[in-house]
Amino acid sequence: MKEKFDLRTLEGSKRIFRISVVAVILFSFFAYMFACNWGRVKISELNIDSRGSVMQATMYTPTNTNSESNLPCVIFTHGLSCNHSTVNPFAEELAKRGFAVLSVSTYGSGESETSDMSDPSFGMYDALQYVRTLNYVDQTRIGMIGHSQGSKNTSAAVDMDSSLYTLNDLKINILYDTFAQKFTAEEIKQPADDLAAARLDANELSAYKVLAAQAEQYFTTRMKAAVILGGNWGSEAQEVTVGGIPVTREANTNMCYMISTFNEGRAGTGQQNLAKEEMMAKFQSAEPLTAATWYSLDQTSNVQNPASTKLGGLEDVSYTTDTALASAIDNRTTRIIVNQVGGHARDYFSKDAMHYIAKYFEQTLQYNCGNITDPATVPMSEHSSTFMIRETLDLLAMFALFVSIIALAGMLLHTKKYAELRMECCEPFTTKKSGPFWLAAVLLMVSTMIAEYFVATKGPMLGFKSEFLKHFLSLDFTANIHLWFMWILSILSAIVLAVFAVLTKKQTGKNMLKELNVTISLKKIARYFLLSCVLIVYAYLALATMKYFFHQDFRFWDNGMKDMLPQYWTLCLRYSLFILPSFVVSAIMVNGGRMKDMGDGWNTLLQMVIAGIGIYILVAYSYGTVYAEYASTGVGRAPAIAFISTWPMLINLPVFAFINRKLYKISGSIWLPAFVNTWIVVWSMVSCQSQTGYYLLGNFATKWLGIF
Repeated sequence: MKEKFDLRTLEGSKRIFRISVVAVILFSFFAYMFACNWGRVKISELNIDSRGSVMQATMYTPTNTNSESNLPCVIFTHGLSCNHSTVNPFAEELAKRGFAVLSVSTYGSGESETSDMSDPSFGMYDALQYVRTLNYVDQTRIGMIGHSQGSKNTSAAVDMDSSLYTLNDLKINILYDTFAQKFTAEEIKQPADDLAAARLDANELSAYKVLAAQAEQYFTTRMKAAVILGGNWGSEAQEVTVGGIPVTREANTNMCYMISTFNEGRAGTGQQNLAKEEMMAKFQSAEPLTAATWYSLDQTSNVQNPASTKLGGLEDVSYTTDTALASAIDNRTTRIIVNQVGGHARDYFSKDAMHYIAKYFEQTLQYNCGNITDPATVPMSEHSSTFMIRETLDLLAMFALFVSIIALAGMLLHTKKYAELRMECCEPFTTKKSGPFWLAAVLLMVSTMIAEYFVATKGPMLGFKSEFLKHFLSLDFTANIHLWFMWILSILSAIVLAVFAVLTKKQTGKNMLKELNVTISLKKIARYFLLSCVLIVYAYLALATMKYFFHQDFRFWDNGMKDMLPQYWTLCLRYSLFILPSFVVSAIMVNGGRMKDMGDGWNTLLQMVIAGIGIYILVAYSYGTVYAEYASTGVGRAPAIAFISTWPMLINLPVFAFINRKLYKISGSIWLPAFVNTWIVVWSMVSCQSQTGYYLLGNFATKWLGIF
């Protein structure tokens, strides 16, 4: 049986390749079935061109949707260093509840082209305008949600779309501007319809009613609700004129702030925001806020900071049973802050966050498997979700893809074209009792922790001063966190490798670099690179196929690969120049640690543990201390991790070690695994992160070569 699945043989590689390809298809198919709720939801890939730049999006609608439908719609978007695949889990869950959902990659992210930078919402307002063209969308029930940087973009869209005037303000201004009516500060608070009836003659009143109906249509078709997830961006009160009198008004959009208990982002933790003056001002409150409680703003007072009214808890009152809440939601004056359990990057991977999102839009858009005002509607529980199953299936599909890449390499190395690249593996250098090996293992673990702690504490400061580098490596600053982590780890690993190699040579007399075929000809190294290109093209075609048939990417949470614009392949090559050295060092370390008295399978597992244990220890320590403090004091603080880098590395580092070992085993050289791992990383970075800081003009030099 073992011989049948031996990657060193052509037949063994073929068998593993066939099985892994079937696994990719099956896992992707079942992931799609969970995403589309077993055929009840239609998933469509869209390209929206509103300003000369194409924006990529995914649309979810019930399968029976037609022009007679009247569905509430929620628009989703992601944070910096992401694309809309990261928020699709929540989009899927709302779609299962009957909402129309548009999930958008903002300009410069994913396959969305960069825009001319004139839109502060980075495409969210354009997405809103697109939704307004859909016949099946109820224009009075449109919501929006953005995570992290996406919450800033959502807030900008609210500013661009929301009326600062209440409906009564709009009608008062009709009387003032069109019918020359004069008002006192107290009169502008009175119902405009009553004032019109008392002051206007019959003809004027008839004309007023037409204009008032237009104002009502305008007011009720503004964005009704918005969720600021992982941030505390939000519109500030502004001065406007009502009936000729200056007054202060808030944006007339229902707003929900969701900031996790251990949020590591710019906003600070959830508990901190309850007592922040800027947040209290948004809620018109003079005292710390109460989480998960509805507040209603006073939009009729001329006082600079009028008092809001508490209407009850999110779980205690509802639109259908509480007239005060229903009135406030319809008037678009509600505010609510929620502290979901988790951290910043965990926001869009959290069942707790999903629970609050479903509950909030159920109330503000009055929908959950039907209108909640309809007694016949049977809502789906806000605690019900299956996105974790779908995410796990996509993770398994990604693992199966990696296995198929290795098996395909085994097949190609038996062809005439690549046969000369199949070299003999050297004899293992170490044993279970080898002191240098275990010393190197401990030092590697410490090196990983040092590298991750450095990027966790430095974060956004890890940029480039050189303008050339900023343009040559044009991804947003978050990509620098990955680069610095890999550079620091590779430098420390190179030092460990030098010590390990010297001690090993003293014990065995063997030159590790020569034995592992590191010092081969440049021509042969170039051929390994070309072979890695073939493998990554196969992987991309596999992704495109799964995307076409099943709308699935190879991703899990913050880690994965996605389709990308053709010109981004040159960006991949640019980033690979800076990443390849890291994988050359790691490939030498992983394969230099093979043992004479340990089976290959167990030793591979050991190398995977050594590669990832430093990250796991750092996360366990950081979150352990945070949870302990939270349990004893009830106050959380942000854990010391770089969420942009940490979460992907929990999976990537062990996987890279596995690929290092298996590709070395079939090729006899560290160069093939080094190239393949580099391709995987740059593909992941370029397809999943963003270039929102640059406007790439549509000519050859800028789009393909990255020259500005």
